[in-house]
Amino acid sequence: MNNYYTLIYLNREIKEKICDGFFDFAISPHKDVLHIYIKTKEETYRLIFSANSRETALFLDYYRPPKKRNVLDFFSSLEGQEVSEVSLAKKDRLLSVYFENGKHLLFKLFSGRPNVFLVDNNQITDAFKNPESHKGEAPPEPMAPDFKEEVSPKRSAKNQMTEVNPLLPRNLLPYLIEQHDVEEMPPAKVKAFTRQVTQALREDPHPRVLKTGDFCLWSREWLDISTNKQCSEVNDCVAYAYKNAVHLRRLHNKKEDIVRFLKRTVEQKEGTIAQLSQSKKSLERADRYEKYGHLLMAHAHESISPGTESITIKDFYEDDEEITIPLQEGRDIAQNAEYYYEKAKDARKSYENAQKRLPVEKEKLETLQKLLDEIDQIERLPDLNSWIKDHKKKLQQIGFGDSDDKQAKSPYRKFKVGKYEVWIGKNAKSNDQLTSRAHKEDIWLHARGVGGSHVVIRMGNQKDYPPKNVILKAAGFAAYYSKAQGMKTAPVMYTKRKYVRKPKGAAPGAVVVEREEVEMVPPINPQEIN
Repeated sequence: MNNYYTLIYLNREIKEKICDGFFDFAISPHKDVLHIYIKTKEETYRLIFSANSRETALFLDYYRPPKKRNVLDFFSSLEGQEVSEVSLAKKDRLLSVYFENGKHLLFKLFSGRPNVFLVDNNQITDAFKNPESHKGEAPPEPMAPDFKEEVSPKRSAKNQMTEVNPLLPRNLLPYLIEQHDVEEMPPAKVKAFTRQVTQALREDPHPRVLKTGDFCLWSREWLDISTNKQCSEVNDCVAYAYKNAVHLRRLHNKKEDIVRFLKRTVEQKEGTIAQLSQSKKSLERADRYEKYGHLLMAHAHESISPGTESITIKDFYEDDEEITIPLQEGRDIAQNAEYYYEKAKDARKSYENAQKRLPVEKEKLETLQKLLDEIDQIERLPDLNSWIKDHKKKLQQIGFGDSDDKQAKSPYRKFKVGKYEVWIGKNAKSNDQLTSRAHKEDIWLHARGVGGSHVVIRMGNQKDYPPKNVILKAAGFAAYYSKAQGMKTAPVMYTKRKYVRKPKGAAPGAVVVEREEVEMVPPINPQEIN
Protein backbone atom coordinates (compact mmCIF):
# COMPACT_ATOMS: atom_id res chain seq x y z
CA MET A 1 0.00 0.00 0.00
CA ASN A 2 2.87 2.38 0.87
CA ASN A 3 5.01 1.97 -2.25
CA TYR A 4 8.08 4.21 -2.39
CA TYR A 5 6.44 6.63 -4.85
CA THR A 6 3.34 6.76 -2.65
CA LEU A 7 5.59 7.70 0.27
CA ILE A 8 7.14 10.55 -1.70
CA TYR A 9 3.75 12.28 -1.84
CA LEU A 10 2.68 11.13 1.64
CA ASN A 11 5.85 12.58 3.11
CA ARG A 12 5.04 16.00 1.63
CA GLU A 13 1.40 15.93 2.70
CA ILE A 14 2.12 14.71 6.25
CA LYS A 15 4.96 17.22 6.65
CA GLU A 16 2.74 20.08 5.56
CA LYS A 17 0.09 19.22 8.16
CA ILE A 18 1.99 18.16 11.28
CA CYS A 19 5.23 20.18 11.19
CA ASP A 20 5.17 22.61 14.15
CA GLY A 21 2.55 20.39 15.78
CA PHE A 22 3.13 18.66 19.12
CA PHE A 23 3.21 14.98 20.07
CA ASP A 24 0.23 14.42 22.35
CA PHE A 25 0.16 10.65 22.96
CA ALA A 26 0.33 7.33 21.13
CA ILE A 27 -1.78 4.21 21.71
CA SER A 28 -2.50 0.87 20.08
CA PRO A 29 -6.29 0.44 19.86
CA HIS A 30 -5.98 -2.76 17.81
CA LYS A 31 -3.36 -5.44 17.33
CA ASP A 32 -0.50 -4.25 15.06
CA VAL A 33 -2.00 -0.73 14.79
CA LEU A 34 -0.47 2.42 16.29
CA HIS A 35 -2.29 5.77 16.57
CA ILE A 36 -0.07 8.82 17.18
CA TYR A 37 -2.00 11.98 18.15
CA ILE A 38 -0.38 15.21 16.92
CA LYS A 39 -1.80 18.58 18.02
CA THR A 40 -1.44 21.60 15.76
CA LYS A 41 -2.85 25.10 16.17
CA GLU A 42 -5.74 24.28 13.86
CA GLU A 43 -6.61 20.69 14.81
CA THR A 44 -5.46 17.33 16.17
CA TYR A 45 -4.46 14.59 13.72
CA ARG A 46 -4.06 10.87 14.13
CA LEU A 47 -1.01 9.48 12.38
CA ILE A 48 -2.03 5.87 11.83
CA PHE A 49 0.52 3.12 11.27
CA SER A 50 -0.31 -0.52 10.54
CA ALA A 51 2.42 -3.07 11.23
CA ASN A 52 0.34 -5.89 9.74
CA SER A 53 2.59 -7.31 7.01
CA ARG A 54 -0.44 -7.78 4.72
CA GLU A 55 -1.79 -4.27 5.35
CA THR A 56 1.30 -2.17 6.04
CA ALA A 57 0.26 1.47 5.84
CA LEU A 58 0.96 4.97 7.11
CA PHE A 59 -1.45 7.89 6.74
CA LEU A 60 -3.02 10.86 8.54
CA ASP A 61 -6.62 10.60 9.69
CA TYR A 62 -9.10 12.94 11.33
CA TYR A 63 -9.17 13.22 15.11
CA ARG A 64 -11.22 10.69 17.00
CA PRO A 65 -10.96 10.22 20.77
CA PRO A 66 -9.69 6.79 21.78
CA LYS A 67 -12.49 4.35 22.64
CA LYS A 68 -10.44 2.23 25.02
CA ARG A 69 -9.19 3.67 28.28
CA ASN A 70 -7.04 0.73 29.34
CA VAL A 71 -4.71 0.73 26.35
CA LEU A 72 -0.93 0.94 26.61
CA ASP A 73 0.77 4.28 25.85
CA PHE A 74 3.80 4.34 23.55
CA PHE A 75 6.76 6.72 23.30
CA SER A 76 5.74 8.77 26.36
CA SER A 77 9.15 10.54 26.34
CA LEU A 78 7.93 12.46 23.26
CA GLU A 79 4.86 13.95 24.97
CA GLY A 80 4.74 17.71 24.39
CA GLN A 81 7.61 17.62 21.89
CA GLU A 82 7.27 19.74 18.74
CA VAL A 83 7.56 18.11 15.30
CA SER A 84 10.50 19.77 13.55
CA GLU A 85 10.81 17.74 10.33
CA VAL A 86 9.33 14.85 8.35
CA SER A 87 11.58 13.18 5.80
CA LEU A 88 11.75 10.13 3.55
CA ALA A 89 14.96 8.16 3.02
CA LYS A 90 16.36 8.28 -0.50
CA LYS A 91 15.05 5.32 -2.53
CA ASP A 92 13.93 3.35 0.52
CA ARG A 93 10.71 2.98 2.53
CA LEU A 94 11.99 4.57 5.73
CA LEU A 95 10.10 7.66 6.87
CA SER A 96 11.20 9.72 9.88
CA VAL A 97 9.34 12.22 12.08
CA TYR A 98 11.86 14.43 13.95
CA PHE A 99 11.23 16.30 17.22
CA GLU A 100 12.79 19.35 18.79
CA ASN A 101 14.61 17.31 21.46
CA GLY A 102 16.66 15.53 18.78
CA LYS A 103 14.78 12.25 18.93
CA HIS A 104 12.88 10.87 15.95
CA LEU A 105 10.38 8.16 15.12
CA LEU A 106 11.56 5.94 12.27
CA PHE A 107 8.77 4.17 10.38
CA LYS A 108 9.99 0.99 8.71
CA LEU A 109 7.46 0.22 5.98
CA PHE A 110 9.00 -2.82 4.33
CA SER A 111 9.84 -6.51 4.86
CA GLY A 112 7.71 -9.00 6.78
CA ARG A 113 8.20 -7.08 10.06
CA PRO A 114 7.16 -3.42 9.75
CA ASN A 115 7.80 -1.38 12.89
CA VAL A 116 8.24 2.06 14.43
CA PHE A 117 11.47 2.81 16.28
CA LEU A 118 12.22 5.67 18.68
CA VAL A 119 15.77 6.76 17.87
CA ASP A 120 18.04 8.89 20.05
CA ASN A 121 21.71 9.52 19.25
CA ASN A 122 21.59 6.95 16.45
CA GLN A 123 20.40 4.22 18.81
CA ILE A 124 16.98 2.60 19.17
CA THR A 125 15.62 3.35 22.65
CA ASP A 126 12.10 2.02 22.15
CA ALA A 127 9.90 0.33 19.54
CA PHE A 128 6.25 -0.30 18.82
CA LYS A 129 6.75 -4.04 18.20
CA ASN A 130 9.11 -6.16 20.35
CA PRO A 131 10.88 -3.21 21.99
CA GLU A 132 13.09 -5.32 24.26
CA SER A 133 14.69 -7.11 21.33
CA HIS A 134 15.52 -3.82 19.54
CA LYS A 135 16.71 -1.52 22.35
CA GLY A 136 20.36 -0.60 21.96
CA GLU A 137 20.49 -1.51 18.26
CA ALA A 138 21.41 0.90 15.50
CA PRO A 139 18.37 1.98 13.45
CA PRO A 140 17.85 0.48 9.96
CA GLU A 141 19.90 2.24 7.31
CA PRO A 142 18.47 3.15 3.89
CA MET A 143 19.43 0.55 1.31
CA ALA A 144 18.83 1.83 -2.20
CA PRO A 145 18.18 -1.05 -4.61
CA ASP A 146 20.29 -1.74 -7.67
CA PHE A 147 19.07 0.11 -10.79
CA LYS A 148 20.43 -1.61 -13.89
CA GLU A 149 21.29 0.16 -17.11
CA GLU A 150 20.79 -2.96 -19.24
CA VAL A 151 18.02 -5.54 -18.91
CA SER A 152 18.31 -9.30 -19.26
CA PRO A 153 16.70 -10.24 -22.61
CA LYS A 154 15.73 -13.74 -21.47
CA ARG A 155 13.84 -12.62 -18.38
CA SER A 156 10.10 -11.91 -18.20
CA ALA A 157 8.76 -8.41 -18.87
CA LYS A 158 8.04 -7.92 -15.16
CA ASN A 159 11.59 -8.85 -14.19
CA GLN A 160 13.02 -6.63 -16.92
CA MET A 161 10.98 -3.66 -15.66
CA THR A 162 12.06 -4.20 -12.06
CA GLU A 163 15.67 -4.43 -13.18
CA VAL A 164 15.35 -0.92 -14.62
CA ASN A 165 13.41 0.31 -11.59
CA PRO A 166 13.10 -1.96 -8.53
CA LEU A 167 10.88 0.63 -6.81
CA LEU A 168 7.89 0.16 -9.13
CA PRO A 169 4.64 -1.04 -7.46
CA ARG A 170 4.95 -4.74 -8.28
CA ASN A 171 1.33 -5.59 -7.49
CA LEU A 172 0.22 -3.42 -10.45
CA LEU A 173 2.83 -4.47 -12.99
CA PRO A 174 0.91 -7.50 -14.36
CA TYR A 175 -2.01 -5.23 -15.29
CA LEU A 176 0.32 -2.64 -16.82
CA ILE A 177 2.20 -5.30 -18.81
CA GLU A 178 -1.02 -6.81 -20.16
CA GLN A 179 -2.52 -3.47 -21.19
CA HIS A 180 0.58 -2.30 -23.05
CA ASP A 181 1.72 -5.69 -24.45
CA VAL A 182 5.08 -5.29 -22.72
CA GLU A 183 5.82 -9.01 -23.13
CA GLU A 184 6.08 -8.41 -26.89
CA MET A 185 8.55 -5.51 -26.52
CA PRO A 186 12.29 -5.92 -27.16
CA PRO A 187 14.53 -5.15 -24.13
CA ALA A 188 15.37 -1.62 -25.30
CA LYS A 189 11.70 -0.74 -25.61
CA VAL A 190 10.93 -2.27 -22.19
CA LYS A 191 13.62 -0.03 -20.74
CA ALA A 192 12.18 3.08 -22.42
CA PHE A 193 8.63 2.14 -21.37
CA THR A 194 9.74 1.62 -17.75
CA ARG A 195 11.27 5.10 -17.67
CA GLN A 196 8.06 6.58 -19.05
CA VAL A 197 5.85 4.97 -16.39
CA THR A 198 8.38 6.00 -13.71
CA GLN A 199 8.20 9.60 -14.90
CA ALA A 200 4.40 9.44 -14.72
CA LEU A 201 4.65 8.29 -11.08
CA ARG A 202 7.00 11.15 -10.22
CA GLU A 203 5.46 14.01 -12.22
CA ASP A 204 1.84 13.17 -13.04
CA PRO A 205 0.19 11.43 -10.08
CA HIS A 206 -3.49 10.49 -10.23
CA PRO A 207 -4.17 9.05 -6.77
CA ARG A 208 -7.02 6.56 -6.90
CA VAL A 209 -8.17 3.27 -5.42
CA LEU A 210 -8.94 0.67 -8.06
CA LYS A 211 -11.89 -1.71 -8.12
CA THR A 212 -9.34 -4.39 -7.21
CA GLY A 213 -8.73 -2.56 -3.90
CA ASP A 214 -5.19 -1.55 -4.93
CA PHE A 215 -3.89 2.00 -4.50
CA CYS A 216 -2.61 3.48 -7.77
CA LEU A 217 -0.84 6.67 -8.89
CA TRP A 218 -1.15 6.06 -12.64
CA SER A 219 -3.97 7.61 -14.68
CA ARG A 220 -6.33 5.39 -16.70
CA GLU A 221 -4.25 6.24 -19.76
CA TRP A 222 -1.48 4.16 -18.24
CA LEU A 223 -3.59 1.68 -16.30
CA ASP A 224 -7.14 1.26 -17.57
CA ILE A 225 -8.75 -0.31 -14.51
CA SER A 226 -12.04 0.99 -13.09
CA THR A 227 -11.70 3.35 -10.14
CA ASN A 228 -13.39 2.88 -6.78
CA LYS A 229 -12.29 6.25 -5.42
CA GLN A 230 -10.44 9.25 -6.89
CA CYS A 231 -8.62 11.60 -4.49
CA SER A 232 -6.99 15.00 -4.64
CA GLU A 233 -4.43 13.91 -2.01
CA VAL A 234 -2.49 10.66 -1.86
CA ASN A 235 -3.10 10.44 1.91
CA ASP A 236 -6.87 10.27 1.46
CA CYS A 237 -6.64 7.39 -1.01
CA VAL A 238 -4.16 5.46 1.15
CA ALA A 239 -6.52 5.89 4.14
CA TYR A 240 -9.46 4.68 2.02
CA ALA A 241 -7.54 1.71 0.61
CA TYR A 242 -6.33 0.68 4.07
CA LYS A 243 -9.74 0.94 5.71
CA ASN A 244 -11.29 -0.94 2.82
CA ALA A 245 -8.67 -3.72 3.13
CA VAL A 246 -9.27 -4.02 6.89
CA HIS A 247 -13.01 -4.03 6.33
CA LEU A 248 -12.77 -6.78 3.71
CA ARG A 249 -10.48 -8.88 5.92
CA ARG A 250 -12.83 -8.63 8.89
CA LEU A 251 -15.81 -9.30 6.66
CA HIS A 252 -14.09 -12.30 5.07
CA ASN A 253 -13.03 -13.81 8.41
CA LYS A 254 -16.42 -13.38 10.05
CA LYS A 255 -18.32 -14.44 6.97
CA GLU A 256 -16.13 -17.47 6.27
CA ASP A 257 -16.58 -18.69 9.84
CA ILE A 258 -20.36 -18.82 9.37
CA VAL A 259 -20.19 -20.14 5.79
CA ARG A 260 -17.92 -23.03 6.80
CA PHE A 261 -20.29 -23.96 9.61
CA LEU A 262 -23.34 -23.77 7.34
CA LYS A 263 -21.70 -25.83 4.60
CA ARG A 264 -20.61 -28.47 7.10
CA THR A 265 -24.14 -28.58 8.53
CA VAL A 266 -25.62 -28.82 5.01
CA GLU A 267 -23.41 -31.85 4.33
CA GLN A 268 -24.58 -33.46 7.57
CA LYS A 269 -28.22 -32.80 6.74
CA GLU A 270 -27.80 -34.18 3.22
CA GLY A 271 -26.28 -37.33 4.73
CA THR A 272 -29.13 -37.63 7.22
CA ILE A 273 -31.74 -37.18 4.47
CA ALA A 274 -29.99 -39.79 2.31
CA GLN A 275 -30.17 -42.26 5.22
CA LEU A 276 -33.79 -41.46 6.00
CA SER A 277 -34.67 -41.85 2.32
CA GLN A 278 -33.55 -45.48 2.61
CA SER A 279 -36.22 -46.13 5.27
CA LYS A 280 -38.18 -48.43 2.92
CA LYS A 281 -35.48 -50.98 3.65
CA SER A 282 -36.62 -50.90 7.29
CA LEU A 283 -40.12 -51.79 6.11
CA GLU A 284 -38.72 -54.64 4.01
CA ARG A 285 -36.79 -55.89 7.06
CA ALA A 286 -39.94 -55.65 9.18
CA ASP A 287 -41.85 -57.84 6.72
CA ARG A 288 -39.01 -60.36 6.66
CA TYR A 289 -38.71 -60.48 10.45
CA GLU A 290 -42.48 -60.87 10.88
CA LYS A 291 -42.45 -63.71 8.35
CA TYR A 292 -39.66 -65.41 10.35
CA GLY A 293 -41.77 -65.04 13.47
CA HIS A 294 -44.86 -66.61 11.84
CA LEU A 295 -42.87 -69.50 10.38
CA LEU A 296 -41.12 -70.19 13.69
CA MET A 297 -44.41 -70.06 15.63
CA ALA A 298 -45.74 -72.74 13.30
CA HIS A 299 -42.90 -74.97 14.63
CA ALA A 300 -43.01 -73.75 18.24
CA HIS A 301 -43.91 -77.25 19.47
CA GLU A 302 -40.63 -78.65 18.14
CA SER A 303 -37.47 -78.79 20.22
CA ILE A 304 -33.94 -77.85 19.16
CA SER A 305 -30.57 -78.97 20.42
CA PRO A 306 -28.51 -76.54 22.52
CA GLY A 307 -26.12 -74.50 20.36
CA THR A 308 -28.26 -74.76 17.20
CA GLU A 309 -27.47 -71.65 15.13
CA SER A 310 -30.25 -71.94 12.50
CA ILE A 311 -33.26 -73.94 11.45
CA THR A 312 -34.33 -74.94 7.94
CA ILE A 313 -38.08 -75.26 7.46
CA LYS A 314 -40.69 -75.04 4.69
CA ASP A 315 -41.86 -71.54 3.76
CA PHE A 316 -45.64 -71.79 3.32
CA TYR A 317 -45.57 -68.20 1.94
CA GLU A 318 -43.42 -69.37 -0.98
CA ASP A 319 -44.94 -72.71 -2.07
CA ASP A 320 -43.16 -74.60 0.71
CA GLU A 321 -39.67 -73.72 -0.52
CA GLU A 322 -37.06 -74.36 2.13
CA ILE A 323 -35.87 -71.36 4.14
CA THR A 324 -33.07 -71.13 6.71
CA ILE A 325 -33.69 -68.84 9.69
CA PRO A 326 -30.84 -67.81 12.06
CA LEU A 327 -31.55 -68.55 15.73
CA GLN A 328 -30.47 -66.78 18.92
CA GLU A 329 -28.39 -68.95 21.23
CA GLY A 330 -30.11 -70.07 24.44
CA ARG A 331 -33.64 -69.49 23.16
CA ASP A 332 -36.21 -72.09 22.05
CA ILE A 333 -38.18 -71.74 18.80
CA ALA A 334 -41.07 -69.83 20.40
CA GLN A 335 -38.67 -67.39 22.05
CA ASN A 336 -36.88 -66.89 18.72
CA ALA A 337 -40.26 -66.14 17.14
CA GLU A 338 -40.86 -63.45 19.80
CA TYR A 339 -37.37 -62.09 19.10
CA TYR A 340 -38.23 -61.62 15.40
CA TYR A 341 -41.63 -60.10 16.22
CA GLU A 342 -39.79 -57.50 18.35
CA LYS A 343 -37.30 -56.83 15.55
CA ALA A 344 -40.19 -56.41 13.10
CA LYS A 345 -41.84 -53.97 15.53
CA ASP A 346 -38.59 -51.97 15.91
CA ALA A 347 -38.02 -51.89 12.14
CA ARG A 348 -41.57 -50.59 11.53
CA LYS A 349 -41.08 -47.97 14.26
CA SER A 350 -37.80 -46.95 12.63
CA TYR A 351 -39.63 -46.58 9.30
CA GLU A 352 -42.39 -44.49 10.88
CA ASN A 353 -39.85 -42.24 12.67
CA ALA A 354 -37.93 -41.80 9.42
CA GLN A 355 -41.10 -40.81 7.61
CA LYS A 356 -41.82 -38.21 10.29
CA ARG A 357 -38.23 -36.87 10.34
CA LEU A 358 -37.74 -36.72 6.59
CA PRO A 359 -39.88 -33.61 5.89
CA VAL A 360 -38.49 -31.91 9.00
CA GLU A 361 -34.88 -32.52 7.92
CA LYS A 362 -35.68 -31.40 4.37
CA GLU A 363 -37.14 -28.19 5.76
CA LYS A 364 -33.99 -27.64 7.85
CA LEU A 365 -31.86 -28.21 4.75
CA GLU A 366 -33.91 -25.63 2.84
CA THR A 367 -33.36 -23.14 5.69
CA LEU A 368 -29.60 -23.77 5.66
CA GLN A 369 -29.36 -23.35 1.90
CA LYS A 370 -31.39 -20.15 2.11
CA LEU A 371 -29.04 -18.82 4.81
CA LEU A 372 -26.05 -19.68 2.61
CA ASP A 373 -27.60 -17.89 -0.37
CA GLU A 374 -28.32 -14.81 1.75
CA ILE A 375 -24.87 -14.56 3.34
CA ASP A 376 -23.23 -15.03 -0.05
CA GLN A 377 -24.77 -11.73 -1.18
CA ILE A 378 -23.45 -9.70 1.79
CA GLU A 379 -20.51 -7.42 0.93
CA ARG A 380 -20.37 -5.04 3.91
CA LEU A 381 -19.46 -5.78 7.53
CA PRO A 382 -22.34 -3.71 9.02
CA ASP A 383 -24.76 -5.65 6.80
CA LEU A 384 -23.24 -8.94 8.00
CA ASN A 385 -23.53 -7.86 11.65
CA SER A 386 -27.19 -6.90 11.09
CA TRP A 387 -27.82 -10.22 9.32
CA ILE A 388 -26.28 -12.16 12.23
CA LYS A 389 -28.40 -10.19 14.71
CA ASP A 390 -31.58 -10.80 12.70
CA HIS A 391 -30.84 -14.52 12.38
CA LYS A 392 -29.35 -15.04 15.84
CA LYS A 393 -32.13 -17.34 17.07
CA LYS A 394 -32.12 -19.38 13.85
CA LEU A 395 -28.32 -19.74 13.94
CA GLN A 396 -28.43 -20.84 17.58
CA GLN A 397 -31.10 -23.41 16.75
CA ILE A 398 -28.81 -25.05 14.21
CA GLY A 399 -25.89 -24.96 16.66
CA PHE A 400 -23.81 -21.97 15.51
CA GLY A 401 -21.97 -20.20 18.33
CA ASP A 402 -22.01 -20.91 22.03
CA SER A 403 -23.71 -18.61 24.50
CA ASP A 404 -21.60 -16.80 27.10
CA ASP A 405 -22.91 -19.21 29.75
CA LYS A 406 -21.79 -22.22 27.72
CA GLN A 407 -18.40 -20.62 27.19
CA ALA A 408 -18.05 -19.95 30.92
CA LYS A 409 -19.00 -23.53 31.77
CA SER A 410 -16.75 -25.01 29.08
CA PRO A 411 -14.16 -27.44 30.47
CA TYR A 412 -11.48 -25.61 28.46
CA ARG A 413 -10.69 -22.12 27.22
CA LYS A 414 -11.72 -21.15 23.69
CA PHE A 415 -10.10 -18.52 21.47
CA LYS A 416 -10.10 -17.65 17.76
CA VAL A 417 -7.06 -17.33 15.51
CA GLY A 418 -8.44 -15.99 12.26
CA LYS A 419 -11.12 -18.47 11.20
CA TYR A 420 -9.79 -21.26 13.44
CA GLU A 421 -11.09 -22.05 16.93
CA VAL A 422 -8.40 -22.93 19.46
CA TRP A 423 -9.08 -24.97 22.61
CA ILE A 424 -6.80 -24.72 25.65
CA GLY A 425 -7.00 -27.03 28.66
CA LYS A 426 -7.48 -25.56 32.14
CA ASN A 427 -6.01 -28.41 34.22
CA ALA A 428 -5.08 -32.10 33.95
CA LYS A 429 -8.69 -33.27 33.88
CA SER A 430 -9.56 -30.56 31.37
CA ASN A 431 -6.59 -31.62 29.22
CA ASP A 432 -7.97 -35.16 29.09
CA GLN A 433 -11.44 -33.91 28.13
CA LEU A 434 -10.06 -31.58 25.47
CA THR A 435 -7.88 -34.22 23.82
CA SER A 436 -10.56 -36.91 23.92
CA ARG A 437 -13.15 -34.58 22.36
CA ALA A 438 -10.83 -33.32 19.60
CA HIS A 439 -11.29 -34.69 16.09
CA LYS A 440 -8.55 -36.93 14.74
CA GLU A 441 -7.61 -34.28 12.13
CA ASP A 442 -7.35 -31.44 14.68
CA ILE A 443 -3.87 -30.10 15.44
CA TRP A 444 -2.64 -30.93 18.96
CA LEU A 445 0.08 -28.80 20.63
CA HIS A 446 1.98 -28.84 23.94
CA ALA A 447 5.06 -27.11 25.35
CA ARG A 448 7.87 -29.63 25.10
CA GLY A 449 9.60 -30.95 28.22
CA VAL A 450 7.50 -29.02 30.75
CA GLY A 451 4.06 -29.28 32.31
CA GLY A 452 1.32 -27.28 30.66
CA SER A 453 -2.02 -27.15 28.89
CA HIS A 454 -3.02 -29.26 25.93
CA VAL A 455 -3.91 -27.00 23.00
CA VAL A 456 -5.98 -27.97 19.96
CA ILE A 457 -6.59 -26.14 16.68
CA ARG A 458 -10.02 -27.21 15.42
CA MET A 459 -9.85 -28.23 11.76
CA GLY A 460 -13.50 -28.98 11.01
CA ASN A 461 -12.65 -32.39 9.51
CA GLN A 462 -10.12 -30.82 7.11
CA LYS A 463 -7.13 -33.07 6.57
CA ASP A 464 -4.66 -30.29 5.69
CA TYR A 465 -2.63 -28.35 8.25
CA PRO A 466 -3.68 -24.73 8.90
CA PRO A 467 -1.43 -21.85 7.74
CA LYS A 468 1.92 -21.69 9.54
CA ASN A 469 1.09 -18.38 11.24
CA VAL A 470 -1.94 -20.06 12.88
CA ILE A 471 0.24 -22.92 14.16
CA LEU A 472 2.85 -20.47 15.49
CA LYS A 473 0.24 -18.41 17.30
CA ALA A 474 -1.39 -21.47 18.87
CA ALA A 475 2.09 -22.71 19.80
CA GLY A 476 2.62 -19.36 21.55
CA PHE A 477 -0.57 -20.03 23.54
CA ALA A 478 0.74 -23.47 24.50
CA ALA A 479 4.01 -21.91 25.68
CA TYR A 480 2.14 -19.26 27.69
CA TYR A 481 -0.06 -21.85 29.45
CA SER A 482 2.91 -23.90 30.56
CA LYS A 483 5.87 -23.74 32.94
CA ALA A 484 7.81 -22.14 30.07
CA GLN A 485 5.69 -18.98 30.34
CA GLY A 486 8.59 -16.87 31.61
CA MET A 487 11.02 -17.90 28.84
CA LYS A 488 11.81 -15.64 25.90
CA THR A 489 11.16 -18.54 23.51
CA ALA A 490 10.08 -22.09 24.23
CA PRO A 491 9.95 -25.33 22.22
CA VAL A 492 6.39 -26.41 21.41
CA MET A 493 5.55 -29.71 19.73
CA TYR A 494 2.56 -30.22 17.46
CA THR A 495 1.01 -33.09 15.52
CA LYS A 496 -2.37 -34.40 14.38
CA ARG A 497 -4.66 -35.44 17.23
CA LYS A 498 -4.74 -38.98 15.77
CA TYR A 499 -1.07 -39.35 16.73
CA VAL A 500 -1.77 -38.60 20.41
CA ARG A 501 -2.86 -41.44 22.69
CA LYS A 502 -3.43 -41.90 26.39
CA PRO A 503 -1.84 -45.07 27.84
CA LYS A 504 -4.09 -47.27 29.95
CA GLY A 505 -3.87 -46.27 33.61
CA ALA A 506 -1.87 -43.08 32.86
CA ALA A 507 -2.22 -40.08 35.17
CA PRO A 508 -4.69 -37.30 34.19
CA GLY A 509 -3.28 -35.22 31.33
CA ALA A 510 -0.52 -37.72 30.50
CA VAL A 511 -0.30 -38.79 26.83
CA VAL A 512 2.08 -40.40 24.35
CA VAL A 513 2.82 -38.34 21.22
CA GLU A 514 4.02 -39.62 17.85
CA ARG A 515 5.21 -37.88 14.64
CA GLU A 516 5.51 -34.51 16.34
CA GLU A 517 7.20 -31.42 14.92
CA VAL A 518 8.72 -28.66 17.07
CA GLU A 519 8.68 -24.86 16.79
CA MET A 520 10.53 -22.33 18.93
CA VAL A 521 8.05 -19.58 19.81
CA PRO A 522 7.64 -16.74 22.32
CA PRO A 523 4.83 -17.28 24.86
CA ILE A 524 1.66 -15.43 23.79
CA ASN A 525 -1.22 -14.54 26.11
CA PRO A 526 -4.34 -15.01 23.92
CA GLN A 527 -6.33 -12.68 26.17
CA GLU A 528 -4.08 -9.79 25.17
CA ILE A 529 -4.62 -10.30 21.43
CA ASN A 530 -7.10 -7.79 19.98
